[in-house]
Amino acid sequence: MNGRKQNIDTLSDQLALKVEPDVQTFMGITENHLTAFKHAKVGLLEYILSPSNLNLAYKQVKNNKGSGGIDRMKVDDLLPYLLCHKDKLISSIYDGKYHPNPVRRVEIPKSNGKKRNLGIPTVVDRLIQ
Repeated sequence: MNGRKQNIDTLSDQLALKVEPDVQTFMGITENHLTAFKHAKVGLLEYILSPSNLNLAYKQVKNNKGSGGIDRMKVDDLLPYLLCHKDKLISSIYDGKYHPNPVRRVEIPKSNGKKRNLGIPTVVDRLIQ
């Protein structure tokens, strides 16, 4: 098969391009601009709790809207909650002490007359998940 060839980067090619393998740069979003900071640990938990990932998760929860879980917190109340409790929430996740709240169960009627169970997690749990 002559002609076009597909350019595929292998994992080893991508690893060779890394300049600093032990340091990861995260982007934080402030009111007016992006700020970069370096984080020495590179792991899944550090990536999940990075400011860029949490901002993306917040935007996703905000766009999906939905109703609140058992705590009845609305999506619009999430930002003020996070501004007050962000450090405590993140430290509880790092320490392994974070436990999601129970899921609120709601029955939704189906077209055949039966009902379907729907689980609604709290807004904070949706952000973390």
